[in-house]
Amino acid sequence: MPVNIRDIAKAAGVSVATVSKALNGYTTVNAATREKIMRLVEEMQYHPNAAARSLVGQRSMTLGVFLTTGLSHPFFGSVLGGIDEALKARGYDLIYLAQATIRQEYSLVRHCRSRNVEGVLVFGLQEADMDFSELIDSGLPAVFIDMEMSGDHIGMISSDNEEAIRKAVRHLAELNHRRIAFISGIPGSYSGNLRFEGFRQGMEENGLSYPPEYIAISDFTREGGYESMKRLLALPEPPTAVVCCSDVSAVGAMTAAAEQGLTVPDDLSVVGFDDVEAARSVRPALTTVRQDMEAIGFRAVALLDDLIRGVEVPSKRIILPTEWVSRDSCAPAKDAAGRS
Repeated sequence: MPVNIRDIAKAAGVSVATVSKALNGYTTVNAATREKIMRLVEEMQYHPNAAARSLVGQRSMTLGVFLTTGLSHPFFGSVLGGIDEALKARGYDLIYLAQATIRQEYSLVRHCRSRNVEGVLVFGLQEADMDFSELIDSGLPAVFIDMEMSGDHIGMISSDNEEAIRKAVRHLAELNHRRIAFISGIPGSYSGNLRFEGFRQGMEENGLSYPPEYIAISDFTREGGYESMKRLLALPEPPTAVVCCSDVSAVGAMTAAAEQGLTVPDDLSVVGFDDVEAARSVRPALTTVRQDMEAIGFRAVALLDDLIRGVEVPSKRIILPTEWVSRDSCAPAKDAAGRS
C-alpha cells in the first residue's frame, strides 16, 4: 500500500498539519522537525499523489530551472539543495534550461514549451540580463529568486536584504564604530541594491555619514572583496569596520587586511552575509547575517507548485527573515589613543 501523509506524521510523531507545513516550506516548522520529516519522506518513499497528478490532464510533473551563472558561489548550491528537497516532497523532476549566453533571439518560453515543463524557476540572473516580458505574459507559471517580478502566474522569493544590513550597521554602531565602509554586490542586482539601501538607512538611523569612497563596488566574490578592501585600506583615513555583501567577499577582505599587517577584529571589524561554511571555518570566525538559502529553494518550489495547480496563496511575493550570527570578527572601535 502506498505511503500517505498520515504515515509520515505517525512515524515523525507530529500532526498531519505539521507534515503538510513542512512539505510546503513554512518557516513555522523548526529546522530539526523539518529535517526529520524530509528524511522520512525519502526513506519511506512518500510521493504526494505524483502518479495521479501526472495522469490527470497528462501532466509532465517536470519543472525547469533557468540560470546562466556558474555554481561556484555557495549560495547557488545551497538554494539548489533546498530545491532538490522540495522536488522529492512534491514528486517533481527537474531539468536545466541553462544557456551559455543569452542571445537576443532566444525565447525562454519556447525553450520551456519544447521541454514540456509545467513551470520554471529563474535565478542567478539580473533583471537587465534579458527581457522577461514574454515569460510574464505567456501564462507559464514562474518563480523568480532574488528578482522583483510580478504577474498573474508569477511569484518571487528573497530574503529581507535591507533589514539584514541595517542589523549589521546597528551592531557596528553599538561597538562605537563611526568609519564604516560597504563592499557591495553586483551593481544593479536586486539583492545588491537592497543591501546597499539597508546600509544607507542603517547609517542614517544611527546618525552616521560616509564619504563616497567608502562604498566599494564589488561582485560577491572573494577576489572582489580582496581588491575592494585593498582600495579602502589605501585611503588617507581608512575605515575601522566594513560590511560585506557576502561571506565570500568578506573572507577576501580579511585576507587583504592581514596582508597589510592588520588584525581582525582588533584593527578592523568585518561583517559578512549568507552564513556559508567558510564563515564558520575562517579564523577569526566571521560575524554575519544568515539567510536560509535552503528554505529559499524549498519555498520557491512550493510556491511554483501552488501556481501550477491554481492554489490560492496568501502572497506571491515571499520575503524570508534573516538571523544575526555573532562570532569573532567584530570588536569595539579603538579611540585615537588606540583604546577600545
